[in-house]
Amino acid sequence: MQTRIHQSPTEDRQVCKIYHGKVDPALGIRNVCTVGLALGWIFASTCLIAGSIMISSDHVAIPPYVRKKVIMVNFFLHSMTPEKPYPHSHRIQQLRQGTSVLVQLLLNLLVTIILDTTNYIHATTLRWALFDEGRLEFNSYVRLFTRAHAHGPNSWYMNLISLIGLAIAYGATSSAITDVVVVGQWNEQTQLFDYGSSESSDIIDINGLAILALGVGVFLQVSVSTFSLLRTGGVRTWNNSLLANAKAWLNGQDEKYAVSQEASSKIPFTSRVTQDTMLSIAPHVQLARRLIWGFCALFTVWSLAQGIVTVESGYMTENFNDFSTGVQAYWRFYGAMYFDFKKLTKSPPYWLGLIIQIIVQSFLTFALHCVELLFNLSRDEAAWRDMESVGSEVDPSWKSNFSWQTLIMLAMKAVIQWVFGYALTADVSFNIALLPIIALMVLFIGLAIASEYMVKKKPKGTLPASYGKFNRVIQLVDDWDHVRLFWGDKGCLKNGMARAGTAGRRLPDLQPDTLYYCLEREA
Repeated sequence: MQTRIHQSPTEDRQVCKIYHGKVDPALGIRNVCTVGLALGWIFASTCLIAGSIMISSDHVAIPPYVRKKVIMVNFFLHSMTPEKPYPHSHRIQQLRQGTSVLVQLLLNLLVTIILDTTNYIHATTLRWALFDEGRLEFNSYVRLFTRAHAHGPNSWYMNLISLIGLAIAYGATSSAITDVVVVGQWNEQTQLFDYGSSESSDIIDINGLAILALGVGVFLQVSVSTFSLLRTGGVRTWNNSLLANAKAWLNGQDEKYAVSQEASSKIPFTSRVTQDTMLSIAPHVQLARRLIWGFCALFTVWSLAQGIVTVESGYMTENFNDFSTGVQAYWRFYGAMYFDFKKLTKSPPYWLGLIIQIIVQSFLTFALHCVELLFNLSRDEAAWRDMESVGSEVDPSWKSNFSWQTLIMLAMKAVIQWVFGYALTADVSFNIALLPIIALMVLFIGLAIASEYMVKKKPKGTLPASYGKFNRVIQLVDDWDHVRLFWGDKGCLKNGMARAGTAGRRLPDLQPDTLYYCLEREA
């Protein structure tokens, strides 16, 4: 049963501003985001320039470490002979042993950090644009699927531009760097290529067109965030803390409505030892939940089907040993399937594979964007529940943005996008790898289990759950004028009714199954 905390629309406005305290604009967080935005512009410009140079320049000389050898990039075999130049706009680079996989992961992580930092600006302006329109209900929203009616940077068309940029950025990141496997070398005696197991080497292929597209994707993102940064007049605080934003929300209400200082309302509720779930308070999380389970089902069916085909076709380990024994090559090619675009056209354009990669990966990108809402609501609730024990800071520092929920989601986005880049690649052919698909299945099963735990968990304690819902917060917090707030029993009112609320010191715990009253302000 959900805790009943009711308040009429007129009572929402009966709040006296002198008890809320001064709102900290948290300009330090804005400055950090501005630095991240500047780095985003530098990164986008670098990719645009580098990609343009690679596309426009002539074919370069074949490096000595692949000269007179046969290499495989995805499923494209290329004989590295002087008379046969390497594909246009592509470059080959040899790295230190064991670093090629790390380079691809770090690139995904770097892109994720840049996008998350710049998009923080867009999310903050959305929050306060919704407030100005009287539509701000929760501290966290699905940013790109929530629009403001009267604020340009958060309008539907700017959200669409940001969505497109996000899809291009992650799709291009997966295509930008690809492992190269040496599968044969020139035999001077026979004047032919000998195919077979080769020495282990860390060689990567750099796709100039994908680098250019990555620059375009990040450029779109930083452009939207820059537009948002230039239109921040309505931002009351840059903090993403629930209490900081709730206090700013209250002060904003004071500016909108004239309130009598004698006005007060009592909010009754019965204390319990367990509280409402995320699903009951924020039912809109169902979208993220369904997306997670949908991708679980997709990758499970996909891996089972491809695994069955692999076994029945006799594609076993010993066949793979014919040309490579490296673990990395097993990861990339064992049980893999591909479709050659030459079956459609004799000279398939290199941009065709990149477009396919971006379109297919965009569905995963949008799903992860929605899933982020679960972690944000969980973060808000965790900080809220601290009021029962160690207390919760009203205006925490910028370090509060590095909660474990935020860091886990950032890592999950980078890792899942990185693995998907191995699972599905498209260049001159469309390739699907079995082992990365299985890895994606495992990752999403873990994500699904975690999401079910978050949405169905009943928080323990006598503090009613809020999950970032501002109305519930302002009904329970009656004293804001402290650095750190604590929740508990505040004694009795004059008529003997038990009172619960907040203070700047540790309070006694509430008695279970007892009727309490909360005051929206000190009487």
